[in-house]
Amino acid sequence: MYSFVFITHGELGSTLLNIASRIMDIDVSDRTGFFSIEFSMVTELDSMKNNLENMIEGFLQKGHKVIIMVDIFGGSPSNIALSLAKKEDVDVVSGVNLSMVMYSLEHRDDDTDIRTMVDGIIRSARQNITGAKQLLEKRDSK
Repeated sequence: MYSFVFITHGELGSTLLNIASRIMDIDVSDRTGFFSIEFSMVTELDSMKNNLENMIEGFLQKGHKVIIMVDIFGGSPSNIALSLAKKEDVDVVSGVNLSMVMYSLEHRDDDTDIRTMVDGIIRSARQNITGAKQLLEKRDSK
């Protein structure tokens, strides 16, 4: 089983989860957490990190593996998340988008190892990134 934590700038994480939950008609509120980071919050990052550690520990104690999703690699959200990825059964995926969230929710009850789950999330994201003009040109050339 998996739980998911979103650490993003602004409300991106909660918005993506809300949309995915509605599309898929599922409620995962007991297995998700959100932390939004604003640029003015620099002094609050230590407090946020402590809250995040407690949330992750709670999920791990339930026997869940934890995937932390961040918006961009190298930003404050990913820097905080990476410091927590040292724990077993915790990993971080950057570049969160709607297809990644939907894949995660669809496979939330899988009993796969965390590396397999992360590979699936990343594969889903890559499959859904398309340049429309290139796709149309490729189709028309056949």
